[in-house]
This record gives sequence, C-alpha cells and structure tokens, in this order.
Amino acid sequence: MKGIVFSIKHREKIRRNRVLLSRLKGVSVKQLLSLYGIQFLFIVIFILGVVLGSLSYKNVSPEILKKLDVLFLSDLENRLEFTAFELFSSSFASGFLFILISFLMSFAAWGMFTLPLLCAFRGFCVGLSSTYMFSQYHIAGIGFYVLVILPGTVLFLFSFILSLKESFTQSICLLKSYFLKTYDGVLLRKTKTYLFRNSVILVFVVVASLVDMLLFLLFSDMFNF
Repeated sequence: MKGIVFSIKHREKIRRNRVLLSRLKGVSVKQLLSLYGIQFLFIVIFILGVVLGSLSYKNVSPEILKKLDVLFLSDLENRLEFTAFELFSSSFASGFLFILISFLMSFAAWGMFTLPLLCAFRGFCVGLSSTYMFSQYHIAGIGFYVLVILPGTVLFLFSFILSLKESFTQSICLLKSYFLKTYDGVLLRKTKTYLFRNSVILVFVVVASLVDMLLFLLFSDMFNF
C-alpha cells in the first residue's frame, strides 16, 4: 500500500516538474525584459556604482567619508552608543531620503534622466562605505557587514529598485501627457496607483529599518571594534 502511495506521489511530482519546465520554456527573454527590464537596468546601474565606489575608496578624502557617514552609518563606534529608537530612526532616515528623491522625480518630465544617476550614487556610496568598513575594521568589519548590515541593505535595495521603477514609468507617463491631451485621464489613474504603490514601498523601507535595528541589537556585542 505504501509503495502504491509513494508511486502516485512520485508521478505527481514528475508531472508538476514537467509543467513548470514547460512554463519556463514558454517565457522568452523578450517577455522577461518587457516585464522586468527597467528593474534589471537599475540593478546593473547600482552594481556598477558599487564597483566604482569600491575602486574609488583610496582617492576619497576622510572629510567626504565622514559626511557620507550621515547617509550610510559606516562609523560603527558611534552606532554602538545608539538606543534602539536611534538605530531605527537613523536607518529609516538614511533610506527615506533616497525614496523621497525618487518619489519627487516622478513629478518631472525630466525625472527619468536623473533616476539612473540617483541609483548610481546610492551604489557608489554603498561601495565606498562598505570598503571603508572593511579597511577600517578588517575581518570584524567584513563579518559585521555580512551578518548585520547586508540583510537590511538588500531589503532596502528591493524597495529602492521598486521606487525607481515606479518613478521612471510615472515620469514617462507625465511626459506623454504633454504631447497627448487624451492622456490626461490615463495620467490621473496612474497617479493614484503610483501613490498607493509608494505607500507600500514605504512600508518595505520601515521593515528594512526594523531588520537593521534588530540585527544590530542582537549581534553587535559579538564584535569588538
């Protein structure tokens, strides 16, 4: 009896795998790019910014690094003195500033051209601040970054890429409305959807800040700086 049940389950598993493979084969690269091309573009720009920031570390003065710490909280010695609320507030403020700029750029027809620069700047500063942390704190800095900072950074990156994509499409929609008078109604509907999606994105930023705060409180005592 058990053999029969196992055989049936095995056949069902094979059938599900075949259905999944057939669906994947049916999705072309063109379809993937049409659905996620903008997000992929911003991810590539972000990665290029991270690489450029890492390579530029030795050419950046300590004064600039100190100013960037306000945005990227790379000075661990100062963060160790923060309370839980201060950790959350600093992390949220750092991310919210970029989300706000991205949001505002959607209300300009030329905003689509500034969004890649904003994405590259975020990547540049992440690469610069992480390289500074690795150089300043060595193995402890690498371990701390991977265990404590990276999860929140990845969650925020997800929110940031969504924000950039929404802002990019909204800016294009606004530009079209200048040339097509019949596009005004479409712009109004898309603006309502855009505002709702940005409220969801803001929730993601809050979650990323909470994760950053919790991981710092849980694991910061494991490292000596």
